[in-house]
Amino acid sequence: MAEVARTTVSVHYETGDPDLPVLTVATPGAVRLPATVVTPSLPAPGALSMGSGRLWQRSRSWRVTRWWRPARPVGLHPPVQRALPSLAVGFASLGVPVPEPVYDGLRPEALIGSGPGLTPSGDDLVAGALVAGHATADPRFPRWRTATLATLGAASTTVVSRSLLHHACDGYATLELADFVDAVCAGRDAASATSRLLAVGHTSGTALLHGALHALTTHCLEGAA
Repeated sequence: MAEVARTTVSVHYETGDPDLPVLTVATPGAVRLPATVVTPSLPAPGALSMGSGRLWQRSRSWRVTRWWRPARPVGLHPPVQRALPSLAVGFASLGVPVPEPVYDGLRPEALIGSGPGLTPSGDDLVAGALVAGHATADPRFPRWRTATLATLGAASTTVVSRSLLHHACDGYATLELADFVDAVCAGRDAASATSRLLAVGHTSGTALLHGALHALTTHCLEGAA
C-alpha cells in the first residue's frame, strides 16, 4: 500500500481495493475516518503491507483487532423545523457553490473536488448530506449516492476524500458527524455535538455540518414553490 498523505496524527494509504480505497493509521487523538486503524504511534514514512489480519512495515508489524466500530446513524426521523434555526452557522467563503435551500438543491457533481484541504470542503458538504440522508431514509439519498459515485469515477479530488465519500455513500461517518445528526434528529440539545463537529479540521466540520443541515432542513420542501 502506497502512502498518499500524512499529518502529525494520521497516515493514509492507497490500497488499490475498490471496496476499501484508503486505509488510515492514526493515533488515539485523531479524528477517525471509518476505515482507520488506531495505534499508539504512526508507522515510518513509506509503503505498508497488509494481510492475514496484520500490517507490516520492514521489521515492524501490527496485529489488527476490532475494538471500535465506525459510526453509522440509521433509523432516525428528521427534526421538526423549529428546532433548527439556532444551529445555523456561517459558511465561510471557500470557493464552493453552497446548495440552494430547496428540495433539489444538492448537486454532488458541482461540489466534489471544490475547495481547499485534505478533504475539500465541497466533498465534506456532500458527505454530510449523504450521512444525514442515509440516517433518515431520505428519498433523495439514492440519487445523491448515484451521483456521488459517478462523479468520483470521473472527477479529480484527493485520495483521502474519495475514501470519505466512499464510506458516506453507505452511511458511515466520523463519530463527530454521527453524534451531531443523532442529537439533532432526537431533539436533544445539540450545542455540545455542534461544537465537537465544528472542531474537526480547518474547514471540514463546518462543511460537514452544512451538508447535514441541508438534508435535514429541505427534506420537507418537495413540490414547494
